[in-house]
Amino acid sequence: MTRVRYLGVIPQTGHREYGFNVEGEDKSVRQIILTIDDLVFSEKQLKFQEAPDLCYQKVKSDLANEDTSGLISSPVTVTLSDVASYRDSHPGNKARSRR
Repeated sequence: MTRVRYLGVIPQTGHREYGFNVEGEDKSVRQIILTIDDLVFSEKQLKFQEAPDLCYQKVKSDLANEDTSGLISSPVTVTLSDVASYRDSHPGNKARSRR
């Protein structure tokens, strides 16, 4: 069983980095960094509080697809398409973002 552990966020100039450790079935550990451009937040497409969950869900999805698409290469850029997919799968968050 693969385990994913959130390490935290590191604000950088122009983007934020979200770190995860992924432990494989063989107990090997690798680090995956996802980046989200600051514009995604400033244009209110995503709340800061939602970003760790979005990144976690993306890591899980990407890990599930590694057999067909190859190993995840870090850093991974979170795209507007990823944000839209997150919104589609989390309709409650979409409603709250309209306030």
